[in-house]
Amino acid sequence: MSLIEQAIAAAKARRVEPDRTGRYRELPQAEPVALPAALDAESPPAESPLEAEPAPAVDHTPFDFSTVRVITTDPAVLRANRVLIESAARQPAEGAYRMLRTRVMRALRGHGWRRLGITAAGANEGKTLTALNLAISMAAQRTQPVVLVDLDLRRPKINQYFGIPGDQFVGLSDYLSGTAESIEDLLVSPGIEGLHCILGSRSVDRSSDMLASPRGKAFMTELAQKLTGALLVFDLPPLLATDDPLVVAPMIDGLLFVVADRISLRSEVASAAKLLQEFNVVGTVLNMSSEPVKGGYYDY
Repeated sequence: MSLIEQAIAAAKARRVEPDRTGRYRELPQAEPVALPAALDAESPPAESPLEAEPAPAVDHTPFDFSTVRVITTDPAVLRANRVLIESAARQPAEGAYRMLRTRVMRALRGHGWRRLGITAAGANEGKTLTALNLAISMAAQRTQPVVLVDLDLRRPKINQYFGIPGDQFVGLSDYLSGTAESIEDLLVSPGIEGLHCILGSRSVDRSSDMLASPRGKAFMTELAQKLTGALLVFDLPPLLATDDPLVVAPMIDGLLFVVADRISLRSEVASAAKLLQEFNVVGTVLNMSSEPVKGGYYDY
C-alpha cells in the first residue's frame, strides 16, 4: 500500500477497507450520516404546529429528458481529451471506469442515494475527467438518466473537455446570478445517450457565497425535485482550494475522493481526509498510478 493510501486509510479511522488490489476502496454498507434537515432536499425542516405552514406543492411529474437541447460534439476532440465515447476501438481507460461505476453504483443503491460529488485535495489530480467519464459510464447502462453538473464555479472545465464553446449554452453561473430563470434552460446534451449536463461558462468570484445563498440552495433543491429518477453527478472544486465543497457537501448524498499518484502531496491528502470525515465518503480513487496495468496505462 502506498503512503498516499495509508494517509487516507488512517484519516478515515477504520471506515475503509482496501480491496483485493488496494487501488480502490469502498465504504462498507453502514448507516448513512443524517443530513441537516434544512439542507436535505428530500427532508423538509420540521416546524412546530403553531408555526407550520402548508408545504408548497411539488410537481412530481417525471422530467422529459427528450426535450433537452443537443449540442453536437466532435468525436476527435473527445478522443483527444480522453473522454469515453462509443467506438469500435476499445479505449484504455474504459474497463477501469466500468469497474469504478459498478462499485459506486452498488454503494449508491445500497443507501438509496442519487447525488454524488467528486472532489480531490488539490488541482490537477484528474477529478473533472473522473467525474465526466464516470457519468458517461453510468449513462451507458441505460437504466436511468444521468445529469453531470459542473459545480467548480471558479474553474469550470467540463465544456472544454467536450469542445463546447461557452456561447453555445446557458451557464450555471447565469442561473445563480439571476440572469437565467429555470433549470430547463441550463440542461444540454452532448450527444451521448443518457447523459445530460449543466455546464459552467465563466469563472465566478466568491463562488462559495453564491452556492450558500438562498438561490444556490434553491438550485440544489429544485434539481433533486425536478429531475426525479436521475443520477446527479457533481464535479466539485478541490477541498483545499476553496470552501465551496464544504458548502455543497451537506446537500449531496455522498462524495468520491480522487487521489493522483506522484501528484497528490501526502500532507494535503491527510488534511483533505480530515475534512471528509464529517461527510459520507463513497470511496477513494487512485488516479494516474505508475503501476503497469494489463491492456492500458490507467489505474483506479
